[in-house]
Amino acid sequence: MSAADRAKLLSRWIQPSSDKEKEQQERAEGMVRNAITTGDTFDGTNFVIYTKGSYANNTNVRRDSDVDVVVELQDCCYYDYKSGVRGIEPPPRPYQGSWTPDSWRKAVVDALEAFFGAGSVDTSGRVAINIGAVEGSRPSADVVPSIAYRRYANPERTKWHEGTCVFPADGDSKIVNWPKQQLENGRALNVETNHRYKRYVRVLKNAENYLAAEEIIDDLPSYFMECLIFNVPAATLATGDLDQGFRATLVRLWDLLKAEESQRQMVEPNRMKWLFTNDKKWSIQDGKNLVLATWNHLGYES
Repeated sequence: MSAADRAKLLSRWIQPSSDKEKEQQERAEGMVRNAITTGDTFDGTNFVIYTKGSYANNTNVRRDSDVDVVVELQDCCYYDYKSGVRGIEPPPRPYQGSWTPDSWRKAVVDALEAFFGAGSVDTSGRVAINIGAVEGSRPSADVVPSIAYRRYANPERTKWHEGTCVFPADGDSKIVNWPKQQLENGRALNVETNHRYKRYVRVLKNAENYLAAEEIIDDLPSYFMECLIFNVPAATLATGDLDQGFRATLVRLWDLLKAEESQRQMVEPNRMKWLFTNDKKWSIQDGKNLVLATWNHLGYES
């Protein structure tokens, strides 16, 4: 690939969803809100609805516009303590209401099926409930029935981080997510790098989409590319022009993925989770394969 061809490709790959795609994404989000708020099932229940993931963080790419919507119960709150911290007695007052993780999930499913029709609602996923796309009208939506969560930072429970947790349908342990922190940290880094951060996330996502479709690498979760770019220093992301900066970003990522010490220090954009742990859907080798294949596809020279 020539430098001129690469510049054209990068200019196309940095683009966010089109205006038409954004309208459809907003429509999907609004319809999920209407599904949950229509009827009286949730009357008297304290809950919030918000988006997370690529759509909320503006890192989604064109023609890849699914929407992630969280329906979070806030009448009760699960909690843990930061590693090394032990809570003092007495513990927080137990929840006295009737909601359980299973009944909350069922209520959300019932509301979605009543609104969209059972044929449009896929409940086979262990975490998310999928609402099928309608061509030309709305993209698919993944709805996550969640419950409020706190991680206490001191024994007295006066300092904490706000998260959200979801209980998989297969009965596995709760999964804790940190969408607020991801959103805030991503925005801050994007401003610091003059918008390079989210542009390069989109470039790497587009590269992965192409490389996986060509069976050059295995298919990887979209969030993994956002995590990788987040670990590149801001000064590297802001280097030179668009082409020079992305080349420098790939070089830095390769160095990070090769260094054992760096591997242990790499984090998710929320800064609340390590990037490489045994429960992840990706590995260090996946990262190396992606970076090397992207480098070769774009025709960068050593």
